[in-house]
Amino acid sequence: MDAATLTYDTLRFEYEDFPETKEPVWILGRKYSALTEKEEILLDVTSRLWFTYRKGFPAIGGTGPTSDTGWGCMLRCGQMIFAQALVGRHLGRDWRWMKGKKQTDNYYNVWNAFIDKKDSYYSIHQIAQMGVGEGKSIGQWYGPNTVAQVLK
Repeated sequence: MDAATLTYDTLRFEYEDFPETKEPVWILGRKYSALTEKEEILLDVTSRLWFTYRKGFPAIGGTGPTSDTGWGCMLRCGQMIFAQALVGRHLGRDWRWMKGKKQTDNYYNVWNAFIDKKDSYYSIHQIAQMGVGEGKSIGQWYGPNTVAQVLK
């Protein structure tokens, strides 16, 4: 897989995982019933881009780390938040990823911006390199403000 992305194929989330509750389930401002809208919840959850620790990507800066385990959690959170904002902006809140359905160019444009390689706009490589200007060395843990400043 070229990106730190999980989709329906790799996400293990089944109907049995839903709590049997009358309380509403909220996902990014959308209210669902866990009793009557399980399919809609599953589609919403599996349509989100999910970025997580990776290993084996090209070395950051040519000689730097090839894994972000232990230091990349906040960078990946920043990527997820920003990617979701871009999906919402370019595809809309009601957009859904469907297994076997060809996605739009807008989806792939967002997705490609986060691939773990030096020339992707919001890759771990770009974020780590930009962090140097914020006083963070490559491989150093970032706080939420630093990630926000770097993505800005």
